[in-house]
Amino acid sequence: MQDISGQLSSIKRSQEENITQTLARNFGVQYVNLINYQIADHVLSLFTKDEAKINQIAPYMKVGSTVWCTTPNLLNDTQENFLRQKGGLLKIGFKKALCSQTSFEYCLNLFDKIEKNRINKAEKAKLKEMSDWANVVHTLEDISSQITKVSTTEMIDLILAGAVNLDASDIHIEPANGSVRLRYRLDGVLRDISDITNIQYKAVLARVKNLSRLKLDISNQPQDGRFEKKVGQHTIDVRVSVLPTAYGEAVVMRILLEDTRLLNLDELGFNPEAMKLINEAILAPNGLILNTGPTGSGKTTTLYSILNKLNKPEVKIITIEDPIEYRIKGIDQTQVNLAANYTFASALRSVVRQDPDIIMVGEIRDNDTADIALHASITGHLVFSTLHTNTAAAAIPRLLNMNAAPYLLAGSINLIIAQRLVRKICIVCQNNDTKKPQCKNCGGTGYKGRLPIIEALKPTKEFNDLIVRKATLEEFQTKAKQIGMRTMFEDGMKKVKLGLTSEAEVRRVTMQ
Repeated sequence: MQDISGQLSSIKRSQEENITQTLARNFGVQYVNLINYQIADHVLSLFTKDEAKINQIAPYMKVGSTVWCTTPNLLNDTQENFLRQKGGLLKIGFKKALCSQTSFEYCLNLFDKIEKNRINKAEKAKLKEMSDWANVVHTLEDISSQITKVSTTEMIDLILAGAVNLDASDIHIEPANGSVRLRYRLDGVLRDISDITNIQYKAVLARVKNLSRLKLDISNQPQDGRFEKKVGQHTIDVRVSVLPTAYGEAVVMRILLEDTRLLNLDELGFNPEAMKLINEAILAPNGLILNTGPTGSGKTTTLYSILNKLNKPEVKIITIEDPIEYRIKGIDQTQVNLAANYTFASALRSVVRQDPDIIMVGEIRDNDTADIALHASITGHLVFSTLHTNTAAAAIPRLLNMNAAPYLLAGSINLIIAQRLVRKICIVCQNNDTKKPQCKNCGGTGYKGRLPIIEALKPTKEFNDLIVRKATLEEFQTKAKQIGMRTMFEDGMKKVKLGLTSEAEVRRVTMQ
């Protein structure tokens, strides 16, 4: 049974239609009730929603060259002029019918449906266009040759498709004096792709800002944003940074493939000795495992691979990240928000109350985070985190400088991993000394893909004694070698002997 309000509403609607029908007879015009009336899209789209709203009239049926329109107000002064102009433009005639105000508002809402369908069709067309570009650009030459041919609206699609197909981690668009340079970061090294015109640059900049919801009218302040795109078979998450420079706004787009397969730990390319230490450390019930290195050294990939190995139904894993780069089924992932004062430290305080077995903290940046992470690691939690240091041994002085308690530090660290990524020798070229410009696999660089070189430091009692007395970095470095740690340079040279990389590449990355 309907409630009273429902019955009253039904009565009012019935009365409204009865009154409208009576008015139509009095005016000698046709009456129409549009509620649930199926108006064809091609008929309704003869008018825009604004035109219909302003003039209080909308098309609902087309018979031959005559279009029937409906209005709740036959006395609207603008209708006749509007219909006369519209009819002359479209070469059609119009007839009018009367409808209720409710019926007309229903008709106005149908315009929104048409617009939504139009947007969906446009998006599908854009997705097809992106897919088409993904099938066209496979080499640096493909991109540089196509850039001169595409329209400004197509250019961002071409640039993104090229970046995905070439496994670029970042796209750089850099205005300079009289030119704009497009570069990709491939295997950790920036490569020139092409120069683009100032007109193309402005169009790309505007589109990137629109996609990432940045302010178009601000050009003298840095802005950060993000957007998602479908490129071929891949969905990519694009992190955007815009920076004002002397010649315009420089744009950097970081590419994250959302459907990237997580590598197994044994697929990363670690040496057997390091793998043994890692496997022992991650199976401990508690303790702190640190991964150190600069941005882009593969720390995130390593930690995700470890978490993927530990991810089991009987284990509760929580990560605190900035940002969440890859979503892992079965793991609770939370993202810090500095604007809302949701920091690594505040998130970690909450996470330890969630009864986790394993915690991953994206980065230890301050005293509070270091202190909470250390206490969590000695109270039954296995904690993973990262630091920006050049070597494994340097992690200790960094934490001591954050006022970490030496006695806590000495008793909690299971393992410290330091790593860099070196480029692998191109398997097509198979030549350490000579670049092959014709090689499409590596683009003539002689390298394709990357692999890690690492240090794996497991503290001993002697090493922990140095922590307690706050030894110098040099003392930590010396002791690490004495207890058997292989340095990154030594690990790299082992990989040179195996034919995986070159000595020049190892020296470039380790600066030795």
